[in-house]
Amino acid sequence: MSLDLTTPALIFSTISLLLLAYTNRFLVLAGLIRDLHGKAKEKEEEDKVITGQISSLRKRVKLIRNMQFLAILSLFFCVFSMFLLFFKRDLGGQITFAVALVFLMASLILSAIEINISVNALNIQLSDSGISREV
Repeated sequence: MSLDLTTPALIFSTISLLLLAYTNRFLVLAGLIRDLHGKAKEKEEEDKVITGQISSLRKRVKLIRNMQFLAILSLFFCVFSMFLLFFKRDLGGQITFAVALVFLMASLILSAIEINISVNALNIQLSDSGISREV
């Protein structure tokens, strides 16, 4: 298999867009956590729904952190593979590019898990409001 310098460069935009999407998810979750935390502080008694939502959001934030970390590692190994390919170290460049792809796939798997948790949380919220159909 021939791998030239432009092949790893192709996934740069993909990783950049993923990082942007992950950061947007993180910022939305941070806002939700702040709102729920404020609501919980306002109430005298502990609301189990709010506590459960904050717990779910905490899991999602951890997943997003790991998604971002894996995407950054993918970008790093992609750049490193380009570096190796530039200096005619083809085997090393191919191996590091493969590692970059593995990190990218792991990041996408975590993204799918996080989306599933999000949908489950929405289903719980909808069932609490009396709407019985699942998303």
